[in-house]
Amino acid sequence: MTVPRLISRDEMNLAEFPLAVLSTRSDPNIKTLEFQDTIRGKNGELTTRKWIITGADKFGLPTASDEEVLLGLLKLSVDEELASRKVFFTRYELMKILRWPTEGRNYTRLQKALDRLSGVRIKASNAFYDNETKTHSTKNFGILDGYELNNGRDGSTKKSYFTWSEVLFKSYQAGFIKKLDLDFYLDLKSSVSKRLYRYLDKHFWYKSRVQLDLFILAHEKLGISRNYRYISSIRQQLDPAIEELIGKGFLSACDYLQKGKKADIVLYAASGKARITKNREGATDRQSVVGIQVREDGKEKLTLLENVERMLVERGLGEKQSMRLAEAQSVEMLQRMQKIIEYFDTLCASGSNQVIKNPVGFLYRAMENPMSFHLPGDRPRTKGVQETLGFASSSVSSKGQGSIDAKKSENDESAFLIERKRRIENLRGEVSPSVLSRIENEVEEALSNIRSLISPDRFREVVDHGVDEKLAKLFAIPDFDEWRRLKKHEKV
Repeated sequence: MTVPRLISRDEMNLAEFPLAVLSTRSDPNIKTLEFQDTIRGKNGELTTRKWIITGADKFGLPTASDEEVLLGLLKLSVDEELASRKVFFTRYELMKILRWPTEGRNYTRLQKALDRLSGVRIKASNAFYDNETKTHSTKNFGILDGYELNNGRDGSTKKSYFTWSEVLFKSYQAGFIKKLDLDFYLDLKSSVSKRLYRYLDKHFWYKSRVQLDLFILAHEKLGISRNYRYISSIRQQLDPAIEELIGKGFLSACDYLQKGKKADIVLYAASGKARITKNREGATDRQSVVGIQVREDGKEKLTLLENVERMLVERGLGEKQSMRLAEAQSVEMLQRMQKIIEYFDTLCASGSNQVIKNPVGFLYRAMENPMSFHLPGDRPRTKGVQETLGFASSSVSSKGQGSIDAKKSENDESAFLIERKRRIENLRGEVSPSVLSRIENEVEEALSNIRSLISPDRFREVVDHGVDEKLAKLFAIPDFDEWRRLKKHEKV
């Protein structure tokens, strides 16, 4: 008989920044933890988010094991369908969820954890996402408003209870929670692994690869001490956790992209998606190891390939489109594509008429044939060199078979786009509003770095395009090549 896995929930604000120290004991001399990062707001401006945690003088800051207790409490609430802030339970019931032996010292351990969770305060400056207003706000809140433990030794059948803070419970009810495999979480040995799992599990919801500054991940997202100031020392703390998550099948691989004293870390979800495991020319297959070794030329190409794909997705192209455009290109061509994207940003920033009508379409055309795109500094072309949108004129004669084939392809593409648009519009009406809203928020966040480069109306168009692409991917709407194959098959 298969035992069902314990599935709990995780509040997404608490998954973004740490709540506790990484050790199982807190230093009584340290009463405050501070974390911060920077994001782009809806107006396109950079916003600093700050997350300050203050422990009660008597009880101190929450510890790594207190975060387990927090998730156990949330599991109890989920079992009651999040019906009330006040949740009744027995100590035995909670310890069974947490896999703690029901012995005296663990009863004391539980009480101390509840003391710390009741005493902690969080000041979130521009860092608490309100799922009702769809904005980041500033809040000062706690985790628990109170608790009562009853041991039943006096013959009383009165249950224990705890009460969520109003702010946190409101976030639960607003749906800013995600599923969490509690069994998987509790199986992890390292507190760094557990913290990393929660952070990535949130961000893997809509993408299979997470890339960010290594120091931001270590210091601001995981709470690794800032005394670890060098890439090598951070990797000593981080690599064992990554290896554990790879070994347990949550991650497929990890890359470090070092740039002098700085570095990005790229973490890949073990989701079975082609973009994670696909063999690419010039690079070995991804393996379940940290710091995968590839040939120097392959390493350069892999880095370029990932950068180009990421840049295209950030500017509104779909992931599948971006992969198809970039993956077969040489190193030299990928370098040219990067230059074109940088030039595209310049055109957007200047409000150029060349791109303002359809920036995503302009960029897509440029990527389809990078050598036909004329960059500043390229040698002048001969007659008909540069068309209005910055592309070289076609070498195909206006007469003959070439123009006939081109016309047929153009007609096919028009029919495909009309049918695809209709299917996506139908999906928008069928998908639940909460799912659609979540996808839209995530697309906006992913595109936040280009918001300031284009007008609000154009940014809205790019976001809508991104939502359409995610819906198309989610519901497996065929791409152009697959659509043409299906049409040919229907005619046979």
